[in-house]
Amino acid sequence: MDDYKTFANPDRIGARIDQLAAITETDRPYTRLVFSAEFDRGRDWLSGVFAEAGLACHIDSGGSLIGRRVAAGTAPRKKIIVGSHIDTVPAGGRFDGIAGVLAALELVHYLNDHAIDLPFDLEIVDFLGEELNVWGTSCLGSRHMAGLITAEMLARTDQDGRSLGAEIARIGGSGLPSNGVRQDADQIIGCLELHIEQATILESNAMDIGVVTAIPGIYRYGITVTGQAGHSGTTHMAGRRDALVAAADIIAKVSALASEIAQDDNQHFVATIGKIDVFPNGAAIVPGQADMTLDLRAASDHARQRFEKAFDAFLETTRAARKCDISYRQLAAASVAPMDEGLMDRLTTESRALGLSVMPISSGAGHDTAHLSRFAPAAMIFIPCKDGLSHCPEEFSSPDAIAKGAAVIIRTVLALAGSSPS
Repeated sequence: MDDYKTFANPDRIGARIDQLAAITETDRPYTRLVFSAEFDRGRDWLSGVFAEAGLACHIDSGGSLIGRRVAAGTAPRKKIIVGSHIDTVPAGGRFDGIAGVLAALELVHYLNDHAIDLPFDLEIVDFLGEELNVWGTSCLGSRHMAGLITAEMLARTDQDGRSLGAEIARIGGSGLPSNGVRQDADQIIGCLELHIEQATILESNAMDIGVVTAIPGIYRYGITVTGQAGHSGTTHMAGRRDALVAAADIIAKVSALASEIAQDDNQHFVATIGKIDVFPNGAAIVPGQADMTLDLRAASDHARQRFEKAFDAFLETTRAARKCDISYRQLAAASVAPMDEGLMDRLTTESRALGLSVMPISSGAGHDTAHLSRFAPAAMIFIPCKDGLSHCPEEFSSPDAIAKGAAVIIRTVLALAGSSPS
């Protein structure tokens, strides 16, 4: 039985985690928002690490950073994609996404150290903007590869007037909508990603590896409540059109309705309003407008459709009761993404060959692999994270846990190459 440290180096992983973690907003660790100065510095650092490993680097049209290890022979060649992302949420963690990129780099080091030539090209990818951003769309790089980035998305602007398309162009992408899926999609034989679990199932069951079975459908909606601003001291309660009070009704209903559906359907269903902007936002002013973002994640289309039908009916009642206009529009959508059966079996086999405990697991979060699965065989593994904490500074997964997952990825790629993992 092989030792995972034969394949991956925990000390190197830990050192690189620390190096990348140091590239953050100083007063808000660990923050590296997409298109920020910290993100640009992180990309520069990663490009250097890719180059040191002998990878040929480029930015694709969707803005993802790709390090390529080219197989011998003439084109066209088969390809395998391994990667994740280095952008973070505000005050996020040191491991979400980063662990997957560094695990992919361990694959390159193993191939280099053992002078192994693969019979296919290998792409190590930092997918652009996996985390949700101020433009309302996550997984920018993988969506672009899947042909899902539209002109409407690229035309969106942030509070500083920056358009999404212009920012993608600034970092080296085209800034243009997707022109269908990747032209070489038929040459891709596998897409693999390692990620921290962001929950407690692996930790509570003392498991090393979770082989992901499916990634839920993720839908985001922008909700705007429009009332009438007024003086807080002179506007009588009976005549108020308070947008924030109506927004509070909506927030409470979202939570209650999602809880009901999750319990009745006995499957993964969650809904969250985690972002709200109030205007004019003054202590002595009745709020005239509230803008919110609804994040909905469902393991089935039936559950989502049930939520939407009930939510539509509730909004109609709330419009009349609160005397406010309420509109909502879909910002982004991604349907449920089952993982490739063959790759799942291979990941399970290679986990056991390393003497690691392994179990099937479903994902509650979205990942770039969901979009890759739309056009190529794709699979991913989870590794444990302490107390299930993620998207916060306390997020933690050990270098050894990452190395174990990296070893599974490495053995899987070698098996796909027809090589004996040793």
